[in-house]
Amino acid sequence: MSEIGKTITSAANPAVKRLRSLSAKKYRDEEGVFLVEGLRHVQEALAGGFTLDTLGYATRAARDVAGFAGKAGDVLELTDDLLSRITQRDNAQAVIGAFKLKSARISAVKSGFWVGLEGIRDPGNLGTIIRTADAVKADGVLLLGDTCDPWSPEAVRATMGSFARVAVAQATLPEFLSWRQDWKGSIIGTHLQTDTDYRKADYKLPLLLLMGSESNGLSKDAVAACSSLVKIPMAGGAESLNLAVSTGIMLYEVCREKLK
Repeated sequence: MSEIGKTITSAANPAVKRLRSLSAKKYRDEEGVFLVEGLRHVQEALAGGFTLDTLGYATRAARDVAGFAGKAGDVLELTDDLLSRITQRDNAQAVIGAFKLKSARISAVKSGFWVGLEGIRDPGNLGTIIRTADAVKADGVLLLGDTCDPWSPEAVRATMGSFARVAVAQATLPEFLSWRQDWKGSIIGTHLQTDTDYRKADYKLPLLLLMGSESNGLSKDAVAACSSLVKIPMAGGAESLNLAVSTGIMLYEVCREKLK
């Protein structure tokens, strides 16, 4: 037993198996927790109000976690091999944390500036968008329909800690269409079938910026719910932009005055 937590050396240990299972959405949902890798990101999650269920650390990081280890329900000192097994990464971080899930429903979208993502499937794109939303200080990200899991290890890594500062809400398309009836602001969607340049739109708040999936764009129902549509012009031969790139362009345009 270490001075801080229980020393674990076997991959057969139930606590290790539990942490390792969090790579799958099924077990994240069953356990109600998700995995965060790295000392700084664990600290950011704590600062963001997330509840620390389990803390894992390598011996070399014992001093780094001593100040907040008491906030965890369970504290485990792990070998580097076990940390690699849990995170499925060869060069695993010395500190990991399993935190309670904290997703919101669409009722949380009441005012301000939100980014809506319909049918986003790539966790790297999602994490990058959350990170960019944090950079411009958007109020949150709304996931619509069948999307990738914002709490998957791939998505959380891609946020680079921004998951702790950006609210994430989720809704089905019918829930969104019902919510839309009471939304007092505008909804601006991106679409190729419009002549309106994104630099010419009025982005007054409250605002929901609606972006479609990587492959299909916005659905017909989502398009119909928009107050207006805009497009990002392209002079070259590319048919489309990566979703994280196009969303980043839109986010900075919406927040251009605020960021001066």
